[in-house]
Amino acid sequence: MRTRDNFKPVAAALAIVGAALLACPIFPSKAHAQLAVTDPPVEAATADMDTVQEPGILAQDTATATSVTTGGGGGQYQPNTQYIASLDQQLFSGINAQNFASWFPGWVALPPDSTDTIAIPLTNALLTTYGQALAVAQSQAGELAGENLSNIETISTNATAVLQAIQANTEAQLQTAQEVQYLRQLVATLITVEATKAGAELNERAREEATDAMSFNLGIVP
Repeated sequence: MRTRDNFKPVAAALAIVGAALLACPIFPSKAHAQLAVTDPPVEAATADMDTVQEPGILAQDTATATSVTTGGGGGQYQPNTQYIASLDQQLFSGINAQNFASWFPGWVALPPDSTDTIAIPLTNALLTTYGQALAVAQSQAGELAGENLSNIETISTNATAVLQAIQANTEAQLQTAQEVQYLRQLVATLITVEATKAGAELNERAREEATDAMSFNLGIVP
């Protein structure tokens, strides 16, 4: 049978455990205060970024975007295709590649009525070619005298946007290309004149010699 004395060791053990729990609680009875830490340089830098740097960056980005999207430097170039075509039409209204062989057959004897049927029409065709070549040169000289590139120069000087300046520069490059087109047309005119002149001279000698040869073979003194 258990007696009161049997519970004494258990009570003592419980008392020790309870005292230990009271001395070292698992959860604190009250919350500890938070420690406030400040860093003035970081806070100043953050404030500067928000109030000074970021607005400045945004303003700069906006200015850049506006500069590369604002045009107004184009529209000065005018194609010269029609003008060149009209010059070519003038130039080839006499002797041209299509009728060259008809006018200059080469080693072919002249007919008895060559003055009326060949000499006079050929002379007119040659004079037409030479006259039109002169007209082409005169027309281009007049066009050159009337050229005015000051509009492109003004736009380039007064350009306030990158895109506008690029467009003005493109206009200047197109104008240079156009001048090369005029030069090529003049070279074509010169070649036409030289080829026609050489063809006429060689054809004249060839036909005369062919006529002489035919007369000699037939026993006819020209």
